[in-house]
Amino acid sequence: MQCSASPEPASVADGADHVRAPASVPFNRRFECTDADALAEHMTGWALQFDQLSPGPFHGTLHEIRVEGVQLLRERVDRALLKRGAAAPRTTSISIALETAGTGFCGGTLLQDRIVLVSSGPSMPELRTPERHDIAVLTVPTEALQALASLDEADIDALAPGRTWLVKLSGPRYEALKAFVLTSFYNAERAHGALAWPQACKTLHDALLLELVDVARHPPEPACPNSAARRRIVDRVRELAIAKQDAPLTVLDVCKAVGASRRKLQYCFEETLGTHPAYYLRVLRLNAVRRELRRHSPTTACVSDIAYQWGFWHLSRFATHYRQLFGELPSETLKRAPR
Repeated sequence: MQCSASPEPASVADGADHVRAPASVPFNRRFECTDADALAEHMTGWALQFDQLSPGPFHGTLHEIRVEGVQLLRERVDRALLKRGAAAPRTTSISIALETAGTGFCGGTLLQDRIVLVSSGPSMPELRTPERHDIAVLTVPTEALQALASLDEADIDALAPGRTWLVKLSGPRYEALKAFVLTSFYNAERAHGALAWPQACKTLHDALLLELVDVARHPPEPACPNSAARRRIVDRVRELAIAKQDAPLTVLDVCKAVGASRRKLQYCFEETLGTHPAYYLRVLRLNAVRRELRRHSPTTACVSDIAYQWGFWHLSRFATHYRQLFGELPSETLKRAPR
């Protein structure tokens, strides 16, 4: 795995700091890596797990700006991912696509044009990202947002904790929000010393708050009632797969557990994630194998043992699937220094 980070003016914190709310110290840093887990770990203030879904070598970059408890993240990735996890408590965020290639799904809902994801809860719905994506995430303390909403006479109920919803913006409003975000990152790239000035930080901080409260006051997109049952089935499969990591599931196990035929299961996954259940389960297991390999070295673990542990009994087929997904053999992953 290759990673590079360029922090300004502070260095990246390790360990528990990654799941705390963004600190008040002005912060401007960039991070680049060739591993989905490393990208997830460096998203300050979030506790996330990324599973690589589409095949090929991974490349991702992050650019983070942080001022007075407000965080602006830009994530650029060249592979589809399955994302799940949690944001810092008592925060609200909006996510906007700056550029994408392919389809994406949020909580089983197809992400259409000009859609913005708004979340005021720590637990996030499962997100299946497009094949290639460039997205921005703006996160602020919910209390500050509610105070501004009250002054602005906005609907404060829409900002109640524990909610996640999709907002469809008009074309001009969506393009204006994109332009604001891109300009913020552009200026941060070129005005390296700007965040050392409290006046500049306050200007950016207030502008970010105003943008978020304006988006959050929009009504949510209506949910499709016909997809609710299918989404619950997919959610149940995901829960089973996560809960039984020491006993990898087959499609037959899943059909029995959720009480659905193989054909119905297939239809549910195609509609809510754009993939099929067998591939979904295999990708989860391959990503789990990769994490296990990266925790070891050739002196402490064996590729075949870890593959067997995760239900891969045909080793040559396993190695082929692994290489197709990650762009390298499992033995090559194991040879790198443990994380």
